[in-house]
Amino acid sequence: MANIMVTEVCNLRCPYCFADEFVNHSPKEMTVNDFREALDFVLSDPTDSQVGIIGGEPLLYPHIEEVLRIALDDVRANPVMIYTNAVDLEKLPDDILTHRKFRMLVNVNSPEDMGEDNWSKMYHNLRQFQSEHNGDGRFRLSVNIYKPDFNYDYVMYMAQEMKFDVIRLSISVPQNGNLNGKTPHQYFQDMKMVSNRFVADMIKMGVLTGFDCNFMPSCALTEAEFDSLNGPKEIIYEAIEKRYSSSFWERAIVSHIHICSPVIDILPDLQAIRCFGMSEHTKQNIRDYRNIKQLRKHYIDTVDRPALAISSSPECKGCLERELGTCSGGCLLFKASQLFADAK
Repeated sequence: MANIMVTEVCNLRCPYCFADEFVNHSPKEMTVNDFREALDFVLSDPTDSQVGIIGGEPLLYPHIEEVLRIALDDVRANPVMIYTNAVDLEKLPDDILTHRKFRMLVNVNSPEDMGEDNWSKMYHNLRQFQSEHNGDGRFRLSVNIYKPDFNYDYVMYMAQEMKFDVIRLSISVPQNGNLNGKTPHQYFQDMKMVSNRFVADMIKMGVLTGFDCNFMPSCALTEAEFDSLNGPKEIIYEAIEKRYSSSFWERAIVSHIHICSPVIDILPDLQAIRCFGMSEHTKQNIRDYRNIKQLRKHYIDTVDRPALAISSSPECKGCLERELGTCSGGCLLFKASQLFADAK
């Protein structure tokens, strides 16, 4: 999976921003010609046709309509996914919003975090997209839980009003990896209660949660907690198994995956990073690589494989799942200081 960052400008200040190294500091924008080059690089792997367009907030990019048309017209690309807060969605013309390949993942925050005006505008735009642009099924909400007392009432309201079937869920971690003296294991222990409650409340509403990024360590849930979530998952799976891919079910309701694979983000200057969490240490110019497969292999060889030998928490030492490479102990950001110690 790869994304193209067309702008570092954003209209919000999310308290957990995972792109904080770039957003709104001395913001850069990608040229249209560089977008074409980045698009060719992303699509150099014929096994992965999805194109992600990210920011900052991509709807603030002055050439967003032009680059979306370039991506949508490319026969190799399907779908074309824009990662947005949807506050300025009205900037896109109807023919793009109704295009069969156009998709959105909408990062939705609370009215307190977004501001009431921005939240109301976002909500209005999504309702309009759903009702007037055949939006049903072509966009999903993305919820980032970033504190133990996270209030998700606004998500329940939106899920009920818009009748969502799936919501993306991520357990956010601080961009700098600072947990104020806690170990990653302790951090995820603190976050699991609100995460489990969110998943359970969504199930009651008929909504499936799909975990993405920052998977909890496999030991974060007790056996009883795992069983309490996996029981409903098995029932739902038997009923609607064929509606979703096997890769989705591995991450749905209670995740059976505890390690990530490289998500390559291409910055406006054509530097690539292995996800924003590792951005400080993994910048590579895409022009130095023949194709995206070669770059992905570079990240696996220099980040993912070496990380298997590092324990992010004392609890991870001697863990068989870590040694087998099936659990990362949380976000790889927590291993960065050890992984890149020689680079300092």
